[in-house]
Amino acid sequence: MFPTGDTETRGEWLFRHMLTLYGSRFLAMWRDVDSEDLKRSWTFRLSGLSPEALRVGIEALAGVTHPPMLPEFLELCRTARIQDAGMTPPHLRLPLPRATPEVVDANVKRIHEVIDSIRNRKPSAQWAFDMMLRGCARNGVPLPHETRRISIDAMVSPAGRSFYANSPPELRATYRAVFDAALHTRGEALPSREPGEDDEPLNEPESSHDCV
Repeated sequence: MFPTGDTETRGEWLFRHMLTLYGSRFLAMWRDVDSEDLKRSWTFRLSGLSPEALRVGIEALAGVTHPPMLPEFLELCRTARIQDAGMTPPHLRLPLPRATPEVVDANVKRIHEVIDSIRNRKPSAQWAFDMMLRGCARNGVPLPHETRRISIDAMVSPAGRSFYANSPPELRATYRAVFDAALHTRGEALPSREPGEDDEPLNEPESSHDCV
């Protein structure tokens, strides 16, 4: 069904199937186009598709009454392939290899380590301080208004105030500007400042890094 070797290119293969399905209607579409140029162009555009994607694309043509242009056919291949994959249950290669006792013990140990780390982890609002200090998401995207609002809420919450109050002095100095700015958005202010720090109030938390 698919072109193999040097006997038939993908463009020639699709051209042949289109002729079979649509006959003269397909030929009429390309009456003024050199057929060899057409096949070469199709071959180039079809080179990135797998044989399976081409197969489902051809099968999808059963529901298309008009000869599709090449971009339409490519979209049929992608859409039909996604639908076909969603309806096909995954298959496991059986028999599955049995894990050795050493592998089982190592995995169980790792599971317990992860559970213990979660169980013993204390809630912290540091993520909000870090996000506002950075001024953007980890991928560099600017923070939406709602994300900034949630972060400010977390910073001025009891958990956020406790995190700030119990942090080492150098960490408080790092977060002081964004925390002070967050408090100002709620009509509050820090009760005191470290010597040498800027006393100018901020209307909104500013980041220490530029986001692109």
